[in-house]
Amino acid sequence: MKSKAQFSLEQLAAFVTTSDEGSFKQAAIKLGKHATTVSQQVATLEIDLGFQLFERKVRKIHLTQQGQEFYRYAKPVLVESMHLSSKLAAMEMHQPDSFTLALDVTVRDRQLLRCVKAMTAQFPTLAISVLSGDPLQVAQWVREGQADVGIITTLFQNLPQLTVKQLFNFELVYVASPKWLADKDKVSEQDIRQFPQIIYQFVEQTPQLSGHILANRHFTAKNLADLMDLVALNMGWAIVPRYRVEEYLESGELALFTVDGAANVNWFTELLLPADTVANSAVAAFIEQVKTLSDR
Repeated sequence: MKSKAQFSLEQLAAFVTTSDEGSFKQAAIKLGKHATTVSQQVATLEIDLGFQLFERKVRKIHLTQQGQEFYRYAKPVLVESMHLSSKLAAMEMHQPDSFTLALDVTVRDRQLLRCVKAMTAQFPTLAISVLSGDPLQVAQWVREGQADVGIITTLFQNLPQLTVKQLFNFELVYVASPKWLADKDKVSEQDIRQFPQIIYQFVEQTPQLSGHILANRHFTAKNLADLMDLVALNMGWAIVPRYRVEEYLESGELALFTVDGAANVNWFTELLLPADTVANSAVAAFIEQVKTLSDR
């Protein structure tokens, strides 16, 4: 038999907020209403439902057993109604409904994802997707429309069909296992040529980066975790962004070193967009966020 109870979202909001806040007064403050209004809405809801939702005592209210059961279903309905209202507002303003960010694993960090979070405060109904790969993959995803925006370490080359914007700079450092360094913090060029170098796979695939392969032998890794494990196991040394390996340095798994006669090197990140397209409002908001990131 179907229930004939009729109630409004406003009544549900009064009930759920009262339960969450623990009193009609606090619920009223949260909802921006008078306490008597909230209390009356809950009382009317109880009449419509045919059972009591709260046990009312002096300065205290508690959910009844039926109130607890009703709350379990009322809360999701209220949350979904809020999502629906936000979605309708976004549709009326012709806002984008999705955002896909492609991140190069070489430079990916939480600060970039915080920029995504900040953007969602302005576009709460966006469906968010984050892709991870090497810079060559990221460039291809943006070029093919699989990602709205890409962020990569620079490849020092022209990227066809893409608009490129420079972002933050970062320091590159030499790292190795403390076992290989044996308390040394400076090695000769001959030493690094004789010991294998661990490089990212994309470095081997990019002719413009060949000058960064210094050893006579090298091994490749697809991502930072594998690259760092190979170095920590004393299978070779590597050149990496310092900000990405601080925890390995702090734990003592890796150590910094310098090379006789070599200068400090800084690289930079790049933001990729499809060429000849106008960034939608969500993409524009994300770009404004990442432009505020400082050098590393």
